[in-house]
Amino acid sequence: DSTHTLHYVSRETRIPTAMAGSLGGGNENRDQDLLTVAVEIQRMLEASGYKPLPVTAIGKSLSMQSHLILLQNAVGLVGVIESHQKLFKVTEIDGCHMVSMNGVPWLGPKLPPSAESQGRNMARLAPETGACGDPQASSGRNTAVLQGLPRGKALEMMGELAEMPALQDTLQEIARLLLAAPKKTLLISEVGSQISQNTRSFLRSVKLRVAQLLQCFPSSFALSGQGPATAATYRHSELRQKFAPQPSPMELNSSRYYRLLKLGADTTERFERARPITAREVQASKSLVLFVDCRSEAERAVSVIPNALPAAQVADAALAEPQLVVAYCCIGALSAQWCEAQADGVWAYKTRFLAGGLASWAHHGGALVEPPPPGPSPGALGGAAAGPGAAWQPTRRVHCWARELAPFFPVASSGYDVVLAGAAPPDASVLARPSDLRHARLRHLAWEVRLRYWPSVFCIEAADLQTQLALGHGRSYLIVDCRTSEERQVSTIAARGAMVISADDFRMRAPEYIGAYSTVVTFCTIGGRSGIFCKKLVEELVEVGGYSQEGQADALRRKVVNMLGGIAAWLHTKGGLVDAQGLPTSLLHPWCQAFLDMFPLEGLELVFDECRPVPQDALSLIACKQACGDKQQDAFPQRLLQMCSMLPPEVINDSLTRAMESCAGYED
Repeated sequence: DSTHTLHYVSRETRIPTAMAGSLGGGNENRDQDLLTVAVEIQRMLEASGYKPLPVTAIGKSLSMQSHLILLQNAVGLVGVIESHQKLFKVTEIDGCHMVSMNGVPWLGPKLPPSAESQGRNMARLAPETGACGDPQASSGRNTAVLQGLPRGKALEMMGELAEMPALQDTLQEIARLLLAAPKKTLLISEVGSQISQNTRSFLRSVKLRVAQLLQCFPSSFALSGQGPATAATYRHSELRQKFAPQPSPMELNSSRYYRLLKLGADTTERFERARPITAREVQASKSLVLFVDCRSEAERAVSVIPNALPAAQVADAALAEPQLVVAYCCIGALSAQWCEAQADGVWAYKTRFLAGGLASWAHHGGALVEPPPPGPSPGALGGAAAGPGAAWQPTRRVHCWARELAPFFPVASSGYDVVLAGAAPPDASVLARPSDLRHARLRHLAWEVRLRYWPSVFCIEAADLQTQLALGHGRSYLIVDCRTSEERQVSTIAARGAMVISADDFRMRAPEYIGAYSTVVTFCTIGGRSGIFCKKLVEELVEVGGYSQEGQADALRRKVVNMLGGIAAWLHTKGGLVDAQGLPTSLLHPWCQAFLDMFPLEGLELVFDECRPVPQDALSLIACKQACGDKQQDAFPQRLLQMCSMLPPEVINDSLTRAMESCAGYED
C-alpha cells in the first residue's frame, strides 16, 4: 500500500531499416503501442524469475490487446523483440529461439552459444577460457562471470544459480579452505583474503559477499558471531560434490500446504455431504460471509477470524442474512462435521467448511483477531460477544490443538505464532481416521517396493513380530536397524526382549549373529533400504560365506527377513519407540519429507529438517511411491486379481497348483 514500483523502459529505440518499410510508417503512436507489447514481454520474463522463454510460448501468452497491436501495425513478435535490443536478447538453443532480459545472467537449461557463432552479443555467461557450451573443456577452473545481475537478485534466484558450475566451484573452494583450517573454522575476513581471483570475480558479478552466499547453504556452512568477528564453519568432514541451498520460506510453506490439503481430505472424507471451500475462494469472495467457529472456548481465546460466531451461538436467524456461511476449525474435521449436521437444513445450499481450517487460512495470509472479553449477547453478524467499548485487536497468534499438527502450519518466518498450550484434542477419532488411510497407503507402497527391489527376500509383518515379542520370544530375534546414525540417534523400535543393533555392527559379525539367533529382522523407514540390504547380504553370504550347499541358501533366506513397511508399519500397529538411552519416546526421524504422510498422526512427533535436501538413495523409492499412487485399486494385489479375472479357469488352476508345489517347503 505504501510501496511504489517504478518501471523505466527506454524509448530511444530504432527499428532496423530493413524492417521499417514492412511496418509502414503512418501511425504516429506505433512506437508507443509496440512499447506496450515490449513491457508485457518484460513482465512475463520477470514472472518467470528471469528465465529465458521460447518465442512461441510468449506468443501464446500475449494478451488480446497486444495481439491487436501487432495486427494493426503489421509487425511480428520477433520484430518487436528485435526492435527493443536494450531490453531483450534472442538466443538460439537447439533450434529454439529463447528470449531473455538484457543485462541479466543466462538462466536457461544450458549455456548459450558464443557471440561469434550468433553474430550478435547474446551470451550472458562467458567462461574465461574454453568453449561456452562446455565449461569443463578448458584446463583449470572455468568461472562463469555474471554480468548485470541486479543487487540482491542472486539471493532470490539461489535455487537456479546453484546449478551453475561457477557457484559450485566457489563453494568447493571455500570448503577446502575451511577443511584445512583448525576446527574447520575461519573468520569471514580470512576467507575473503584467501579465495582466488576467479572466485572474487564471481562474487563481485553476482553482487554477493562471502557471508551472504554461505547463509544460503546452512546445511553445509555455519556462521557465528557478528561484524568483523563473524566466523564460518564447515559442517562436513569431507568435500561435497554438490551443495544444495536452503529452500525459501515460500517453498517450505508450499510443501506444508500440500501436506495440509492431503491431511484435510483424509480427515473430512467421512462427511460426504459437507462441501469444502478454500481460503483463497473465501478471501476473493465479495459476498456477505458469516464465519462459524467450531473450536473450543480455549482455542477461540487465542484468536479468531474477524466477525466469527461460536458454533454454539449460531441460530437459524443468524444463517438467514449472509450469502455464504463458512465454518472452520483447526484443520477442517470439526467444521465438516458441523456442515454435515446442517445438510438437511434450509440453509444447507450456502454452508461450506474451510478446507484445511485455520492452518489453510494462515497459509493464505488471512487476518486474525484476538477476541474481546465476553459481554452482552451478539447480534446476527456481530461476531462473538463483546463488552461495551471492546475492540477486536489484530494478532498473528493461531492455536493448534495437537503438537502433531504444528508442522502443517506456516513456518515461523511467515509471521504467525503457533500456540500449542491450552486445549486438548476434541475427539481422538479426528486423527485416527486419517491414520488408518495412511496405513492403507503404506501397505500398498510397501508391497510395491518389495516387488520392485527385493522380491526374493522373505518378509515379516510388524504385527506378527510384535505378537512374538509379546509372547516372550524376544531372545530368538535379532533386529537390525538399517537407517542412518542420524535417524537412530532420535529413536528406534522398542523390541521387548530382543536386541536392536545397527546394520554396520551386524555386517561386521553377520555369520556369528545368524548362527546365534533363529531369526534376523531388518527394518528401515518403509522397508526399502532394509530390503535391499537384506537382499545384498544374503547374496554375499551365499557367494562367499559357505552357504552354497543344497538347502543352505534357502534356509538362510528364511532366517534373514525384512519387516514389511519398516518402522512406519511398526508404529501403525501400536509399536513403541525408545531413544538412544533406551527410554520411551514419541520422537521419530522420518528420513525425508516424501514419506511424512506414511506415519500415523496421533502420539508421534516427527523430528526432521525441512531444509535438508532429499537423500540420493530415496529418489528411487519416491518414484515408486508416485507410481504406486494413493488409490487402493492401483496396488499390486488388486491389479493381480483383475488380471486373474481375465484368465481362463484352467490356466488359473494350473498356475496355482504348480505354485503350491513349489512353495510347500517355505514358512512364509
